[in-house]
Amino acid sequence: MKRYMLILFMVLVVSVSGCTSEDAGSENQTKTFTGNNVSFEYPSDWVTANSLANDTVAAVGDPSSVDSSGLARVSVVIQSKDLKGNLYDMYRANYEALFTNSSYRRVSETNTTIGSYQAIENLYIITDSGIQKKQRAIWIENNGRVYVILCTAPADKFDAESRNFDLIVRTLRFL
Repeated sequence: MKRYMLILFMVLVVSVSGCTSEDAGSENQTKTFTGNNVSFEYPSDWVTANSLANDTVAAVGDPSSVDSSGLARVSVVIQSKDLKGNLYDMYRANYEALFTNSSYRRVSETNTTIGSYQAIENLYIITDSGIQKKQRAIWIENNGRVYVILCTAPADKFDAESRNFDLIVRTLRFL
């Protein structure tokens, strides 16, 4: 009976202490990007990147996803533009034009909150040269500017990268 109680006690201690795997420990390792009026954490095995997109204020990507042209297939790019009118009008105008192109297909659209900011989130699939990418675009207004957080991954790897994307979005701060 004492032996049974000792085993039960050990199981209880381990379960309460939050036994973790090696993967769980590595997910807590992050780097911090600070610049261009934004700050956020990103996975420690990712790197800062140069983005080809206009109005980019920050870009990070997974170096293990770099394709033959040197571009990261898994990345987060943050763009910023002057607010013209209101956030919803800018957002609608952008996506009305984008979704007239048959290469883009909307998956979902929702209003959300990022920290204390109201935001609009759009999830869509792009087919480019037969390759499908999934993108999550989050639009936020701050101090007369619109910030777009664009999370991109191959469609079949997007869900696996969601934890990394969520880290960046969750820790975004405006300076």
